[in-house]
Amino acid sequence: MQNIKSYLGKRSRLLQAFLFFATIGVLVSCSKDEQSPYYFDPVAQRETDDKLIREYLSANNVDMATVTKTNSGLYYQQLEQGGAVKVESGDNVEVKYKGWLVNGTEFDSNYDSTRPFIFKVGAREVIGGWDEGLKLMKEGEKARLYIPSHLGYGRYPQGGIPSNSVLIFDVEVVDIK
Repeated sequence: MQNIKSYLGKRSRLLQAFLFFATIGVLVSCSKDEQSPYYFDPVAQRETDDKLIREYLSANNVDMATVTKTNSGLYYQQLEQGGAVKVESGDNVEVKYKGWLVNGTEFDSNYDSTRPFIFKVGAREVIGGWDEGLKLMKEGEKARLYIPSHLGYGRYPQGGIPSNSVLIFDVEVVDIK
C-alpha cells in the first residue's frame, strides 16, 4: 500500500509540474497583436489622454500655475474658492455640474435642472475622476476637472460619449450632507 501512495504522489507532482510549465508556455507564446481590434495598451492610452489634456489646456490659454495634476492623471483647477469644510469619502454631496468632451461637445449638465444631483463620495456611485476630484474640493467651491479616460468610462462608450474619451467637468459643491 505504501508503494502505491509513493508512486501516485510522484506522478501527481510530475503532472503538476507538467501542467505548470505547459501553462507558462502557452502564456509566453501569446503575443500582443497590435493590429487586432481587441488589442488595448493602457499605458499608451494614458499617455494619449495626458497629451490631449495638455493640448486642450494650451489651446484654451489655461494658466498651468492654476492647474494641479494628481498621481492618477487627473487635472484639477479651482475656479472659485469654497468655505472651510472639505469633502471627504463617505460624505453625501450635492453638486451642480456641466460636462463636455475636448472637442467642445457638451454631453451632460444639471445647471438647468431643479433636481439636485446628490451622491456619496468614494462609494463608486460616480466615475473615478469625480470621486477623486471632489475630495480635493470644499463646500461652495467651483472647480474644473480634466478627467483621463481611465478615470471616466474607459473603453466603454456611454450615451454620447465615445470610448477612451477625456472628460471635462465644471463642478460646484453646493452642499455637504
